[in-house]
Formats: sequence, structure tokens, C-alpha cells
Amino acid sequence: MATRFLVVAAMLAVFTLPVVAQQGAAGRWNASVETPNGPFAFVFEFLVDAAGKLTGSMQNEFIGAVSIAEGVVNGSALSFKLTFEGGPDGPMTLNYQGTVKGDELAMTSKFEGAPPGGGPAEQSFTMTRAK
Repeated sequence: MATRFLVVAAMLAVFTLPVVAQQGAAGRWNASVETPNGPFAFVFEFLVDAAGKLTGSMQNEFIGAVSIAEGVVNGSALSFKLTFEGGPDGPMTLNYQGTVKGDELAMTSKFEGAPPGGGPAEQSFTMTRAK
């Protein structure tokens, strides 16, 4: 009986661990990046389903809300895209990749194509989980 209990407990741990890790990205995250005009603050809202699909949005007081596309969570790693409409040269898409470590999320964003205004094509920053 004790052996059966241990086997069942081990199986539950193995099968629920990936879901728990994926849920680690879920929630509200605060971020800020330095720009020539000073810090640019924004907030991400992440939802993660049991299959590892990441949805949600990025919000900022100047931009409003932009929906996340093609979001995936795999363990502590995540990736997604944001497309900003209405730029002077048409839509701009940024690809994001990151790793969750507790209440911090190390991110890298990279423009598809040339960044507007000659800014950096790639930028790294750290988000913190909102409390």
C-alpha cells in the first residue's frame, strides 16, 4: 500500500510540475527601459493555459494596450510577439524571449526589420512581478 502511494505521488509530481512551471509566467509584470528621452515604463499581463499557450497584453499610458501574439511557455522560458500598428513606416513587430526566475523575468526584445529612428535593434531588460 505504501509503495502504491509513493508511485502515485511521484506520477502526480512529474505530470503537474510542467504546468506549475508554466504558470510561473502568469500574472502582471512591471518593466522599464532607458530611452534617449528617459525611462519608458510599461506593464505586461500574461495568461498561460495548461498547454503552454501564452496570451495577454502589454500596456503603457502612451501606447495603450497591445495584444500578445504567438506566445509560448516552455518550462521557465517564454516567447511572444507584439505588433504595433500605425507607425510612420507601417506596423512594427518585436519578438520577445525571456526566462522566469522567481519574481524576475529576464527579457530580450528584437525588432523584425530596421528599428524606427535608428534605435537599437535588440534590447535586454528585466521585469519584476507586480505584488
